[in-house]
Amino acid sequence: MILDISVYLAVFAVCIITASTYQKVVRGTRIKGVPIDNRHVKALYCLFGCVFLFPVIAMYGLRYGTGADYFNYERIFNTIHVASLGEYWELHNRLVGDFNVEPAYYLLNRISPNYRALLWAMGVLQFSLFLLAVRNYSRKIAIPFALFIYLSTQFLYSMNQTRFSIALCFLLLGYHALAYDKPWRFVLFVLAAALFHKLVLFCLLLAFLKEYKNKQINRIRDAVLYISIILFPALSKYLFLIVEKIPIFERYFLVARYAASEMTGWNWKWLMHIIPVLLPLLIFCRKEIFDQKDTKTYFRFCIMEVPFRMLGLLNTRYTRAARFGQIAQVIFIPLIISKITDKRKRRVLYAYYIIWYVFYTVYYAFTYSEGAILPYVWVLSL
Repeated sequence: MILDISVYLAVFAVCIITASTYQKVVRGTRIKGVPIDNRHVKALYCLFGCVFLFPVIAMYGLRYGTGADYFNYERIFNTIHVASLGEYWELHNRLVGDFNVEPAYYLLNRISPNYRALLWAMGVLQFSLFLLAVRNYSRKIAIPFALFIYLSTQFLYSMNQTRFSIALCFLLLGYHALAYDKPWRFVLFVLAAALFHKLVLFCLLLAFLKEYKNKQINRIRDAVLYISIILFPALSKYLFLIVEKIPIFERYFLVARYAASEMTGWNWKWLMHIIPVLLPLLIFCRKEIFDQKDTKTYFRFCIMEVPFRMLGLLNTRYTRAARFGQIAQVIFIPLIISKITDKRKRRVLYAYYIIWYVFYTVYYAFTYSEGAILPYVWVLSL
C-alpha cells in the first residue's frame, strides 16, 4: 500500500519542481504594451502552465477505474452526451437519474467526443483554474508550495468528486476577488461554480466576510462570526429546517441515508483537520495574518471550515462542504509564510507544513478514499 501512494507522491514531487521553473519563467516574462489582464495573456498563461503540470493532468486523464465514481461518470457521459439541450433541461428539472447534473457539466459532456477526452478536459480545466487563482500572487507566494497544498488536499478527492472539485477552483478565484473587495466578481465566480455543483451556492453567504472600510462594522461582524461558529451545533438543526424547504437542495434530503438527523456521540476528531493547520500560524504569525485586509479575509475563509465540517455530522451529503474552507489554505498559508522576514522561522514553517500535508495525503488515501484511488490504474496498463 505504501508503494501505491508513493506513485502519487512521486508525481506530485515532479510537478512541484516543474512549477518552480514555471514561476521563474512567468516572473521574468513581460509582453511590452500588453496589459497583464489581457484575456489572450491569461489563455497563454494557462496553456503554458498546463504544459508544466502535464504529469498530474496526465495522471488524471489516463486513469482507468480509479475513483469511486469513475464508472458512474462514464455512464452519465454515455447518457447525456447524445441528449439535446432541450431534452437535458426537461429531464434535469424532473430530477431524472443521469440528467440530474448541472448545466456546465452537461455542456462539457456534450462537446467532448468521448469519455477519455472528457477526463482530459476536466483535468485541464481544473488546473487552469488553479493557475488563474494563484496568478495574481506570482510575485508574492511560492507557486510550487501552493500547488503542493492543492495536490495534497484536493487531488485525490477530485478523482471521486470531479464536478465539485472544478467548482472549488472557481470558488478559489472568487475568494481572491472578495479578499480585494470585489464582491460582485465574487458572486459571479460562485455562480460559475454552481454551474458545476449547486451546493456552492451556499458560499454566497460568505460575501459578508469581506473587509469593510468601517472598523466598527468589521468588529461587529467578527464577533457575530465567532459566536455563530461556537453556537453552530445548537443552531444547525434549525438551519436545516430552512434549507430543506429550498427546492434546489431538496435532493440532499430525499434520500434517507443523507437526511438530517440529531448529532449523537459528538466526535471531535474533525478538529484535527483544522487545528494542526491554523494553530501554528496563530501562535507564530499573528501579526502577518491581521496586518492586511486580504490575509484577514482569507483567515475568515479558513475558519469557516469549522461549521462546514459540522454540517457533515448532520447530513453526509454535506461532508464535502468542509472543502469550502479548506481550499482557502492553498492561498492563505503560502501568503502568510511569504510575509515572514525571519528566514529561520520561515524554513521551520515550510518544513512543518510539508510534513503535515504529506501525512494528510497518506492519511486521506488510506482512511477516506475507501480504496477507490489505490492502487492507481492507468489505461495504458490494460
